[in-house]
Amino acid sequence: SWLPATFKAFNCLAANLAYSMILADTFKDLFSTFGLDVSRTNALLGVSTLVILPLCLMKNLSSLAPFSLLGIAGMGYLALAMAV
Repeated sequence: SWLPATFKAFNCLAANLAYSMILADTFKDLFSTFGLDVSRTNALLGVSTLVILPLCLMKNLSSLAPFSLLGIAGMGYLALAMAV
């Protein structure tokens, strides 16, 4: 049926939008640290265009494998830091 496909498409859209908003706030604060006054809208457009769009258009995801290992190492470091 069309309902599960529509729900999944909306779910992906909402998750991508939430991720973009978090990145936009992070980059806005990061730019302000360096003295650059960037609006949240410009940060959102820049992050969406320069970071998220190329990742969405990748046909082969094997080039992201080293970053997956880096993420796993980061989670291990965080677990170790929380345990201490």
